[in-house]
Amino acid sequence: MRMDEIPRRVHFVGCGGVGMSGLAEHLHRSGYVVTGSDRAANDRTAHLRQLGIDVRIGHDAANIGDAELVVRTSAVSTANVEVAQAARSGVPVALREELLGAVFDDFDARIAVCGTHGKTTVTAMLHQVLRQAGLDHAAFIGGVYRGNNYFYGKGCVVAEACEFNRSFYNLHPTLCVCLNAEHDHPDCYRDVEDVRRAFACFLSNVSETGCVVLPAQLKGLFPHRNRVLFDKSYAVSDLRFANGRPIFDVATPSGKTLHFELSVPGEHNVRNALAVIAATEALGLPAETAAEALRLFEGVDRRWTEVRVEGLGKVVLDYAHHPTELACSVATAKSLTKGRVLCVFQPHTYSRTKAFWTDFAECFRKADAVAYLPVYSAREKPIGGVNSYLLAQSAAERGINACFLPDLLSAKQWIFGNAAPDDIVLILGAGDVDRLTELL
Repeated sequence: MRMDEIPRRVHFVGCGGVGMSGLAEHLHRSGYVVTGSDRAANDRTAHLRQLGIDVRIGHDAANIGDAELVVRTSAVSTANVEVAQAARSGVPVALREELLGAVFDDFDARIAVCGTHGKTTVTAMLHQVLRQAGLDHAAFIGGVYRGNNYFYGKGCVVAEACEFNRSFYNLHPTLCVCLNAEHDHPDCYRDVEDVRRAFACFLSNVSETGCVVLPAQLKGLFPHRNRVLFDKSYAVSDLRFANGRPIFDVATPSGKTLHFELSVPGEHNVRNALAVIAATEALGLPAETAAEALRLFEGVDRRWTEVRVEGLGKVVLDYAHHPTELACSVATAKSLTKGRVLCVFQPHTYSRTKAFWTDFAECFRKADAVAYLPVYSAREKPIGGVNSYLLAQSAAERGINACFLPDLLSAKQWIFGNAAPDDIVLILGAGDVDRLTELL
């Protein structure tokens, strides 16, 4: 799909999603007639309505109106009444990633961020860099940053490139930042080698005059000369932490040594910062711009978001849902407290829970306690023998202080019954576990 193929009237099914709402807003601000629907209201549907977009809550065949194109996500099946009505009426239906590809490729300068972990944070960091440099740009972020997940502009674009269902194949960047490539979607990929083949295929989309920023471990994915190995070309020194926030110096390939202070905690964000610094210089901007932008970067919602709860110490909401991310969150919490680290974890999808069964126990070994909530099914049907009750039992058999909680109300009671003022409570997962903070 190309931008000139997009008709004037576009309807979004599932417009409250973080990816869909950004595209809906972009088309609206670009002069298209946009409508949308979702099964439930949320902050994104409210935001779209404030912009003047007709958003309906609940799905109905009549919602598509006189739309000339219907857009859906892979989470919305072809059996959806609005999608089915479009098919009956001869109205084309496109997937979200196809529309994103058309929008993204319409810009002259195109920055994509891919990776199993960290791409939302790094996309938002790069948006902050472009803002700091005063460059007109659009940004499509997979989370809410400073109140929005989308920022309108015309000069260039920065967007997440998601590997789920190989949707990033639709993007053709001039600059790509690749952070890592682990096995995270067992419903789409057989193993890590299958994942890396997909990443290599995506990186081949980068224009001949473009550049890829990636870690040395993945240099084989892009064996061309136009690449920067961010963890080799940029050397960190004098790394220390103030209340968990990293402070460090970076020696650049040009011989400069610059000072960096991050406002987001965790050693993993040092690595994210290196990728951003390398991308900044690849864009022809001074590394000093990255230093100031990263100092001002506030973090994305649900990526280590601290929640104030009366009667408790530090409560943190984090989107971590892969064993590597979960272990990283636990390690960060451990570095920030003299008390205990208590975790409430909602596994995301049955296929991922089955594929990483042992890892979903072992990643909490350094925590003082973990409570497993029922699996958030998302787009999947249950798999026999795969549930959080058995997962908690498996973790306990490995010597981990684990239990099962049947619902969010039980989680609230468990937290208030166990957490001391000097403990950190981590609320973890990519599903609707964030609703627990409302109960607290």
